[in-house]
Amino acid sequence: MEDKAILRLFQERDESAITRADQKYGKGCRMIVRSILSDPQDVEETLNEMWLRVWNAIPPAHPENLFAFLSAAARNCALNRAEAMRSMKRGSGEQPTALEELSECIGSGESVEETVDARLLTEAVERFLDALPAEKRMLFVERYTNLRPVAEIAEEFGFSESKVKVTLLRTRNQLKTYLEKEGFL
Repeated sequence: MEDKAILRLFQERDESAITRADQKYGKGCRMIVRSILSDPQDVEETLNEMWLRVWNAIPPAHPENLFAFLSAAARNCALNRAEAMRSMKRGSGEQPTALEELSECIGSGESVEETVDARLLTEAVERFLDALPAEKRMLFVERYTNLRPVAEIAEEFGFSESKVKVTLLRTRNQLKTYLEKEGFL
């Protein structure tokens, strides 16, 4: 089923929208959540929470890229659960390295103003990614959306880890420059 048709089901509040979206993108969302959470029960609970959030978000949201929207929702729900679990353990875990690498480019989103501007920032990042060559975009998405380790990405794409790291560094620098020009930094 096409993304537009799935989005139309969401807009019409047809519960089959979740089933259709899960059939098409559930495997990718599950992979993202598994890369952050290891316990199978936590993964399933997080996916259920993600689908509820997506159901409540569409409408009013009108995502142009359904998979990107679902991926972000899956990642955010998984990170929230991981953070809650770390808090319960008094901080025994560490922040994902991938998010630390991006911290120079994107603000923390803590203030109300940043929360309001989050959609504009997301759209700016999407425009930046759309303008990248496919290879750079895929490396960036695998690392910072799917939170995959550099070693896995290098193996999948047939690159050295060094090449992946350098490409990601240069892309982050380009993103920072782009966001400065767009007035976000």
